[in-house]
Amino acid sequence: MRIEIVHIGGRYAERVIAHLSKMSPGNVDAYQVPGRLPPVLDDAAEYLPAELGAGDAIIAINLHPELLLEIPHIAGGGTVRALIAPIEEPTWIKPGLQRQVTQVCANNDIESAFPKPFCALDPQTPAITEFCEEFGVGVTRFKLTVQGGKVVQAEVLRAAPCGLTHFLAPQLVGLPADESLPEKAAVLHHSYPCLASMALDPETGDTIMHASMNLLKERVRKALEEAGS
Repeated sequence: MRIEIVHIGGRYAERVIAHLSKMSPGNVDAYQVPGRLPPVLDDAAEYLPAELGAGDAIIAINLHPELLLEIPHIAGGGTVRALIAPIEEPTWIKPGLQRQVTQVCANNDIESAFPKPFCALDPQTPAITEFCEEFGVGVTRFKLTVQGGKVVQAEVLRAAPCGLTHFLAPQLVGLPADESLPEKAAVLHHSYPCLASMALDPETGDTIMHASMNLLKERVRKALEEAGS
């Protein structure tokens, strides 16, 4: 599966590009587009790369609203089967824009997903499921092996697209396999560090970084339960 990442630069985009390229070498094309554009564009297509639309899925990171809306029009009728637009900051994609993009994608037979944050991606459609399986990303899944009350092996079955999970897993080895493990994982979550926003999300009343951390704790807790069953 070939993916195309459209972004405006920055540390978060760099991490996602690096991790996905590592997980499936040769199957990631990345295109940087302008980050500072007027609120209204005469022709959004002129700011998008001419090559865009040759892959199976497009990941759009923090794009101008009109660029995001234009992508399904450009990609419709071609090889692109999915558009994934992660939300790591509440201002990246407002609910109204998400509804618009979802409809335009549907009109062009393109699956769409707007995970908030990206590590919360839970595939519900064929192409996005294929993406998660091939690149090993989405809602985190661990397999822990416990001996003598300690974690002796931590295998990553599904990881955060930014690479945080692969950073964290080896550091769980040697820690006590008890109720303190999820909290210790949360400390490691900040050590990488997670790049999700600490700005308050009006939709949830919490921050997206806290959502990411709480999801990680939940998944570590679940892996512990499965290791003890």
